[in-house]
Amino acid sequence: MPKYVFDCQTEGCNLKFERTLKMGNHGSLECPSCHEQAPQVITGFDFGFKENPSKVGNSGVHKEDYPTADHAVGRDAEGRWGYYAAKEKVKVKAREAGETHALARKTGQDFVEYAPMAAPARDARKNLTKTALTRLQEARVARSDR
Repeated sequence: MPKYVFDCQTEGCNLKFERTLKMGNHGSLECPSCHEQAPQVITGFDFGFKENPSKVGNSGVHKEDYPTADHAVGRDAEGRWGYYAAKEKVKVKAREAGETHALARKTGQDFVEYAPMAAPARDARKNLTKTALTRLQEARVARSDR
């Protein structure tokens, strides 16, 4: 909701105050000091980017206005992408060593290890994929026949 500025013109009062009101025509409002009608003062457009924003949502920089959980705890995107790049290097080495794209992931309490997937496991994965695709196609055909 926008803020409206009012300036009391009553002799001896001259109070200038602002109120947050619904948009609309607010020509005057009762002065909180003398209870007379105070006319609205037309002000300029009140929007801008602040160098040191005091409120969330007004710096103009999305990262600062709406921080993610990572940003809030001090992690940054560069560190995150560095982690993914290092993980991808390990995967590439494992793929080169096994001469296959398929990898088996072994996860421990403090580590994640990748190894080339053995031939029987690759064949089982291919068969599982074929079975899943066949069942999906059968389900689509069954739905279209209704």
